Amino acid sequence: MLYDAERDAEVVAAVTALFQTLGTEEPAVLDGLLALLAPHFAGLGTGPDDFYADPEAFVATIRIEQAQMPYATSWDSVWTDVRRLRDDLAIVAGKLRLLIQAEPEELTIEPRYTFVLERLDGRWLLAHCHFSVEDALLDPGATLATALERRNRDLELLVERRTAELNQSLADLTAAQARLVQQEKMASLGMLTAGVAHEIKNPLNFVTNFASLSRELLDDLDAEDDPEEAEALRADLRVHAERIEAHARRADGIVRAMLDHARTGESALQPTDLNALVDQHIDLAWHGARARDPGFAVEVVRDFDAEAGRVDLAPQEIGRVLLNLLGNAFDALTAAATPGARVIVTTRRNSNRVEVRVSDNGPGVLDDLCAKVFEPFFTTKPTGQGIGLGLSLSYDIVTQGHGGTLDVEPTPGGGATFVLALPANASKSTAPDSNEAG
Repeated sequence: MLYDAERDAEVVAAVTALFQTLGTEEPAVLDGLLALLAPHFAGLGTGPDDFYADPEAFVATIRIEQAQMPYATSWDSVWTDVRRLRDDLAIVAGKLRLLIQAEPEELTIEPRYTFVLERLDGRWLLAHCHFSVEDALLDPGATLATALERRNRDLELLVERRTAELNQSLADLTAAQARLVQQEKMASLGMLTAGVAHEIKNPLNFVTNFASLSRELLDDLDAEDDPEEAEALRADLRVHAERIEAHARRADGIVRAMLDHARTGESALQPTDLNALVDQHIDLAWHGARARDPGFAVEVVRDFDAEAGRVDLAPQEIGRVLLNLLGNAFDALTAAATPGARVIVTTRRNSNRVEVRVSDNGPGVLDDLCAKVFEPFFTTKPTGQGIGLGLSLSYDIVTQGHGGTLDVEPTPGGGATFVLALPANASKSTAPDSNEAG
């Protein structure tokens, strides 16, 4: 307060009474506002056309404000300055703080005011007023309530615009993620394709050789007069035809595996011979690495549990996981030039799950990195050699698509072991015996 409390107490009391009356919602109290206005009162509001020519016009405006205001309000004084022009005339300037409970937020408006008070018949009455709100000039004929409504509409439009921008950003991020996922899939597809080129060559060679031998046997059969020799030739032809069919089926299976691996979208779970799937992808990964690096020399030891049996899984998806785990192991061993480089692939079945363990004797994974290896874009490879999505995608395939787990175990003295575990919810079947490759 900037006034002389003792000298101007009556003036301040009159101003306080005015604000208390203006802030009320009781019609009877508001009726008493006329008694606080001088007969020749005139004033200005916050809008360019807010002119109060007489007391009744001012009271009518206050009634409209209160009728249209949907929110609870309260006020207090920020500062007040009283200036006496003469004993019966004073100017009061100040600032109010209006608190408006516009759920879910509380709005604060600080209007400034200037009052001219005149002492008539022993009382200080309001002869003139002028209100102004910084940065909140009302439109002609508008009230504070309509200004708040306009503000709310502007905020809603802003929220809609920001929401649209966020939705577009989300769509862009989703599209970018899909491109990165496809890029990672194509990287593993490249590994598989190189393996396919090598793997499919062997059965095709067998088909070609047996087909050539069969043609020669047919020529011999046409020239053979001895019934027993002719029957022996027919038996050889049947054997050759069976071998051609077997190797053709093997080639067809390899091609199907490649096509399944390249297929986009989610695949259905189906009972699958786990050992056969692991065995197939070991060959594909090994030959793919050998195709990229003719000097590649990593021993792969297969240690398969004959009881691993059949497991409900999506072969192309789990195949992608196996290629990723094997590829990472091969890359780690090659980058470190590990002497006696070796990868051991183990399958095991217990009462409620089956495990595939991929272990290498490379440099291993530091303990503080074990918790990060499955995070998107985390990679220890040099720039340009990996984007860090392979293990992240593999983790999602195993945990979200199959209800399994994928963990990494650092090996004392070096090396690392990745453990892929799946629910054992399919019947058992015979699997290949343990052997070595590579």
